[in-house]
Amino acid sequence: MKKTLFIISSLFFIGCANSNDILYSQDENSLPKNTTELSLISKNMLAKNATESVIMDLSFTTGVINENGGCSFTDLISPQGSYFTSTKCYGPNPIEQNGYLVRGYGKPRRVPNYSGYLYWHGVMLKAENRSKTVISTRGDATIVDDPISNAISIEQYFEENKTYEIIITSNISDYIYVTKNNNRENRLDDDLFNIDKSEAVPTLALELSDSPQIPGNDPCAERPNVGRKVVAANYYKTQKTEKTTEWNREDKTYTFYFSTTAPKNSLIIYYLPEQSGERPANHVPESAYTIDIRNVKIIKKPFDPTHVVPPRVTTPDPDLPCGFRGGC
Repeated sequence: MKKTLFIISSLFFIGCANSNDILYSQDENSLPKNTTELSLISKNMLAKNATESVIMDLSFTTGVINENGGCSFTDLISPQGSYFTSTKCYGPNPIEQNGYLVRGYGKPRRVPNYSGYLYWHGVMLKAENRSKTVISTRGDATIVDDPISNAISIEQYFEENKTYEIIITSNISDYIYVTKNNNRENRLDDDLFNIDKSEAVPTLALELSDSPQIPGNDPCAERPNVGRKVVAANYYKTQKTEKTTEWNREDKTYTFYFSTTAPKNSLIIYYLPEQSGERPANHVPESAYTIDIRNVKIIKKPFDPTHVVPPRVTTPDPDLPCGFRGGC
């Protein structure tokens, strides 16, 4: 009788194992007997998962750690204190930041807490635009853009024939909206703007570059404007830093993908305002945004050709199936 029950129960167990239920079991004889076997299993698992790796996880939450970046700025020790001059800002000279060499254009730095930016924990970049009247030699008046843009570069080697996922953790703020809606009695910045919030949205641009030097003639200017250079589309990608929940301050994460066909030596992060040339109407869009860069993470992956941007061509090539686009 006991033998019959054992056979029936065994059949029932096998039937359950053949169902869609997951059977959590482990043959005792298949378990590793010693640490050597465990080590071999770990190495095999690591080899299988070695298809991608984190090559950068750079935090800016401490602000600029070291001095002598090549620029200086004047600030207050406290709201009622005395002024001081500091070189703790990013400029043309590389500054070591948590193991990486960082440069800047426009004196990017951390904003002191007492200035009202209590949510700022990293390095601030500005993107502003306003109108400026230019008088020609004939006396004609023309309204043009008067922009501010910032950038930082980080020395980092990028191999060819790899795909890189770059994740920028940040907080963005519409400075015009903040100054128009704060609760301070003495709001001197209110008179700088005639609108309640920015009329345009700035762009976050990333470039994989041969050189960490940021283009431009005056990286320490009071109203800096980063120089533009001809860059292959595959190594220069952009995203609008649009706000989705509020106009004040908003945590935002931006992810970019680059598939390299040639080696590169640095990452440049630009913050650029929208200008009148980007809009059909003859109007200079007034805006003032700040982005707080808190962390930059780079993940190296196997080459993915879907992220390759074909080169731009100026003349049609009959050998290319897509003509002017330089290939499909």
